[in-house]
Amino acid sequence: MKYVFVKKEAFRAELKNPERIAHIWIDKERGASHISGGSVDIPAGSELPYHVHEKEEEIMFIYKGKGVAVIAGENFPLEPETMVFVPPGLEHTFKNTGAEPLSFVFFYSPAGPEQKIRAAVAKK
Repeated sequence: MKYVFVKKEAFRAELKNPERIAHIWIDKERGASHISGGSVDIPAGSELPYHVHEKEEEIMFIYKGKGVAVIAGENFPLEPETMVFVPPGLEHTFKNTGAEPLSFVFFYSPAGPEQKIRAAVAKK
C-alpha cells in the first residue's frame, strides 16, 4: 500500500459553474475507508456552491489567498493559516475575495462527499 502522495498523482477535476479546481488525494481508491482528503483552488471572484453534508464532518485548512466562509448564514474571514470545521448538517460555502486563488486542503470523516467530484468529471 502506498502511504505518501504528491499532487500530480491526485485525481484532478476542473469544475465549472462556479469555476474551481479540485484534487482528491486520499479516498477509497487509495485504500482509505473512514476519511478522505484533497485540495481545492478557487479562482479570484469565484466561490464554492452553497452546500451541506448530512453525515460527514469537514475540516478545511487555508494555505493561500483570502476569502470568506459562510457557515449557516454567518460570515468568517479566510486567510492563510486558518482552519475551518463544519459539522454535519450546516450549509456552507467559501468565496474568494482576493486577487489570487483561494487554496485549501479538505478532509471528510467519514469519507463520501469527495465522490461527487469524481461523478461530476465522469458526466463530462
